[in-house]
Amino acid sequence: MEPLRGEVWDAHVRGAGTHSFVILTVNPMITRLGTVTAVLVTGSAGRQYTHIPLGAEAGLTEHAESYANATDLHTIPKPRLHNRRGRLVGAEMASLERAIRTYLGL
Repeated sequence: MEPLRGEVWDAHVRGAGTHSFVILTVNPMITRLGTVTAVLVTGSAGRQYTHIPLGAEAGLTEHAESYANATDLHTIPKPRLHNRRGRLVGAEMASLERAIRTYLGL
């Protein structure tokens, strides 16, 4: 099963273990590439303009509250993605996109 943009997947990252990530790569490119770009999910609130709160649709259960950290970008080989958790709702994804554009100056 291929991941889709906006989905939350668990992935094993060398040196850091298994973590949840939000997939950012656009869907047409996912099938063509061996890697995806994703942001780390954390249980720490951080700054409100970089840490986007995620609701129940994301399927996260490790923390009382979970956040997509727009400043923690990763390129992950697709074979390392092993457990689909859920998906961000439209407003969460829009907030994450704005935060990433601000962070990267786009």
